[in-house]
Amino acid sequence: MATFLDYADYPTKESWNEQYRKKEDTLNKIRLKEKGGTQTYSVLSSEGLMNLELSFWIGEFNNKANDLINNYIILMHHYDKGIPDTEWFTPREKGGVQFFPHFEEKHHHIIYWFGFYTDSYYTRFASLIDTIYHIINVKYYLGIEAKIGFRGQVAKALKSEDEALFNYLDGIRENHVYKEVEYFRNDITHNFRPNQISSGIKRKKGKGFLSISGGIGEYTTTTAFVANIEKSLNLIAEILDEIREKLESGNKN
Repeated sequence: MATFLDYADYPTKESWNEQYRKKEDTLNKIRLKEKGGTQTYSVLSSEGLMNLELSFWIGEFNNKANDLINNYIILMHHYDKGIPDTEWFTPREKGGVQFFPHFEEKHHHIIYWFGFYTDSYYTRFASLIDTIYHIINVKYYLGIEAKIGFRGQVAKALKSEDEALFNYLDGIRENHVYKEVEYFRNDITHNFRPNQISSGIKRKKGKGFLSISGGIGEYTTTTAFVANIEKSLNLIAEILDEIREKLESGNKN
């Protein structure tokens, strides 16, 4: 009897490159320019130290970008095997419902790995956005400590240094793609994962009572996840196109 481990495979080199080429224009933009060759930095000046730290953070950004892209390619590898979950439940003749009525045994194993890489994709995406704020923190000499609330504190300090950059980054929070990314990331991390069928049980507390009701539950299909993931890659590419000159330069623009 097959287990999920039997489906824990990776795309071949040819398949990997083919998947990359499908979105090559976008994926190539999700990188920052690193200085080539041997670099020297003066450790006797704040500018030299800033440029040194900046080079490390840009390298870290590119490493995380590679992780995100690799994660994307592997989850698409499993998605392309075929996961028939568009109709994820059907009513039974004698009452009740059947979940995943079009699944064969293999689909349960395939969707496991798709979900596994979907979960990590959203964590990696958030980490990439955080790294942009770390670069800004260094570039603008903001001196914000890396702790809870870091991104918000960097944004607040940035406003007086570069209001145009602040306004652009602040506006991203209202982008519908970004909002959906954050919704998925938050639920995957803190709540019942939307790539699993929920119990359908809902609780509502009133004055002196607790109302409990049941239903079919909620579920986000693999196709819906892929649509958001594709758009999120487009979004991060657009963000970098807009601000890369400010991030890559050794001096404030």
